[in-house]
Amino acid sequence: MGAPLLRLVNVTKRFGGIVAVDRVSLDIGRAELVGIVGPNGSGKTTLFNLINGVYKPDEGRIYFDGVDVTDIPPYARARMGIARTFQIPRPWGALTVRENVAIGAMFGRGGRGFMASEALSEADEILRLVGLYHKRFEPAHKLTVPEKKLLELARALAMKPKLLLLDEVVAGLSPAEVDRVIGVVKTVRDELGISVVALVEHVMRAVVSFAERLVVMDRGRVVLDGPLEEVVRSPKLAEIYLGEEGARLLRVLAR
Repeated sequence: MGAPLLRLVNVTKRFGGIVAVDRVSLDIGRAELVGIVGPNGSGKTTLFNLINGVYKPDEGRIYFDGVDVTDIPPYARARMGIARTFQIPRPWGALTVRENVAIGAMFGRGGRGFMASEALSEADEILRLVGLYHKRFEPAHKLTVPEKKLLELARALAMKPKLLLLDEVVAGLSPAEVDRVIGVVKTVRDELGISVVALVEHVMRAVVSFAERLVVMDRGRVVLDGPLEEVVRSPKLAEIYLGEEGARLLRVLAR
């Protein structure tokens, strides 16, 4: 198996008297597809913010690619290969789609010293991959919501990450759009060897289509972690997250 790409050891984050992430230990392997689910307030987004450096843990350590990154700021982690999308895309609206992605190329892993022409060329390749090449000269503010989601994904991919964190990337999309995004994500894992960790809110289609491994959080803790087929059969999943009917549907979809 080799050493994990990402390792969290007893990571805790508090906000006043609230423990948002509670002694979480978690390994993410290379080229893994991992889904993280849990009820609202379970600590999923805080966990992402700890991984990419927005928050510093109050306790515990975070290691990425064998390096202790606990005290390293977000921009330095991006250079090392951690990229993240956000639930609500906020592109630079006055810039073109191509220019938005080129900025990602210039500030990610390997982007140091990129000429503008090189970054724009890199942007074109990524836009072909996500299906937005025909929109490359459009101002980003003119894109539809699904297209902005794809642009958010493209900006992250342009950073050449080793680890891609997807925050609700399929929320609000139609089934066809969900399939399109998941297809891109699986392609980059298969062709580029990128590990992908996605927060998924109640989109069962996305969970079963994307995740090979499922992590379930509740009240700041990891309560289930294992292969998708194993976790969806756990009674605890229904108890804390989906309810009996939702868990039954997920088991059917996962067959």
